[in-house]
Amino acid sequence: MTAIGLDIGSTSIKGAVLAASGGIVGEVEKAAFPEPVQGPGPGSFEVDPERVKIAALDVLSRLLARAPGAGRLYLCGQMGGAILVDAAGRPASRYVSWRDQRSLDAKAGIAPLDSARNRIDPATLDDTGRELKPGSTSVLLHALAMEGAKMDGLHPATIGDAFAASLCGIPPRMHPTMAIGMIDLRKTPAAWHEGMIRALGLENLGWTRPADLAEPVGHARVDGKSLEVFATVGDQQCALLGAGLEPGELSLNASTGAQVSRIVPRHVPGPSQGRAYFGGSFLETITHIPAGRALHALVDLLTEVPRAQGLPVGDPWGTLTRLMAGREATDLEVDLAFFPSPVGDAGRVGNITLGNLSAGDLLAAATRNLADNLFACAKRLDPAASWTRARLSGGLSHSLRPLVGRLEGLMYPSPVVESGQAEETLAGLARIAAARGEPLHGKS
Repeated sequence: MTAIGLDIGSTSIKGAVLAASGGIVGEVEKAAFPEPVQGPGPGSFEVDPERVKIAALDVLSRLLARAPGAGRLYLCGQMGGAILVDAAGRPASRYVSWRDQRSLDAKAGIAPLDSARNRIDPATLDDTGRELKPGSTSVLLHALAMEGAKMDGLHPATIGDAFAASLCGIPPRMHPTMAIGMIDLRKTPAAWHEGMIRALGLENLGWTRPADLAEPVGHARVDGKSLEVFATVGDQQCALLGAGLEPGELSLNASTGAQVSRIVPRHVPGPSQGRAYFGGSFLETITHIPAGRALHALVDLLTEVPRAQGLPVGDPWGTLTRLMAGREATDLEVDLAFFPSPVGDAGRVGNITLGNLSAGDLLAAATRNLADNLFACAKRLDPAASWTRARLSGGLSHSLRPLVGRLEGLMYPSPVVESGQAEETLAGLARIAAARGEPLHGKS
């Protein structure tokens, strides 16, 4: 049976028809992810979930018109962020994005992130994968609780879970790959960590049983067609699955954010984050490495003057990548840590001279810093460098070719292979759809 795959990402919502053989059929359909709305204060990043649903349904409708026989819908989506949903799948709050920074605001006397850290003991943090980050679902739910948000009778979700629940008219059910920071990674089958829930004051929320991919979480009718709807999986894990990551390899992924990861057979607490993967495996990963989000801040800076004058800016990214050609050896220095990250939280531009102060030098130096940060985090994840090879994936590996060359030099003598997939998340959904509930493994 033909299926549809949707990736509800933070920049765009994209989808494809998925063939029973495990491939993508035809063109990818896209819609922009909605812009944020006015939030409660500085640093807030809230999105109207109804606008997300409208955009996702638009993509889904276009795909169903091309594949009227499709009977299943597979989803992946942005991890982190939080939304409250009622028992019929209706949103009871806005979507608080993973980009939201309210957990760093101490207006209530203590920042929610610090409050969460004070409440959670080291053993609980180990059990749940060390996922306390400013945009984590757990931390944002704790922030909402500190703000006095109504929670009784409501259910926690990410935006992908909320979309699936709304389609089916059911309470949301989260897949372990999506429920980062709240699942007890020691337990099989997957279960919520009750100590974490109590510590963060989230007992009044409805915690439905974690979902798996062996059966749909619900059924929906869209454009007169009946669909089995499967649980949303984490976009990081889905992209690595689509990229063909195998046990023994090191993943270097660079897109909106960057991560280094490896597949392991069991969860062993360590200095990195731990996440559920597919086929009973786990990921050891370091996330929130500055990448596309930080690079776009530089692009916004370089285009601020024409935008403020209402002038067209054309294709700034394409122009910048052309200007950086031949500038790879620049002595300009850029530190992309413009937000709290594993490589610092105070970015900078330095060693400026009249000879290197150019847009091309700026992007070349930023690209070099991205590669260096990925390599540093790889050595932190696996100090012995025991990987067989590094698998490079993510949109920036396609659009910033000097990034690939720099990583090849840093990783030598380990080979660096590229995934070869332009749409890694959708390729991952295609593999999930083809497996039809059978265990998935890293090997492609």
